[in-house]
Amino acid sequence: MGHLPLLSGSKVPHLTLGSMADKYGPIFTVMLGSQRAVVLSNWKLAKECFTTNDLAVSSRPRLVAVQQMSYNQAMSAFAPYNPYWRQLRKIATLELLSNRCIELLSHVCVSEVETSLKELYKLWNDKKNHSEIMYVEVAK
Repeated sequence: MGHLPLLSGSKVPHLTLGSMADKYGPIFTVMLGSQRAVVLSNWKLAKECFTTNDLAVSSRPRLVAVQQMSYNQAMSAFAPYNPYWRQLRKIATLELLSNRCIELLSHVCVSEVETSLKELYKLWNDKKNHSEIMYVEVAK
């Protein structure tokens, strides 16, 4: 559980972390479940972490489950911060998420939404009719 009970109190989490920063200083660690998290409450420290120490801060932990589910961390969401991840991000933003590609695939999105709404309406209508039949049988 770590420090999760501290964050689930009556105050919102950012106020709780702010009061902890007043007590422990501008940088401290908390345990979120089994993972250690660093809390920074000073913009100068945050700037230093994400510029000078960017490689050490931005990497993800190596977990066995992630290695098994993501083909040894080959998926972009689970890949460690390294040249491979930067190349994946570049390909995703320039090729997959470009305005042109999204426009070319917009008909797929429209079709998926229409199909989902039709199926949802059909399911709702079937359940509504079924509950009306049950109500009539109970009323008799």
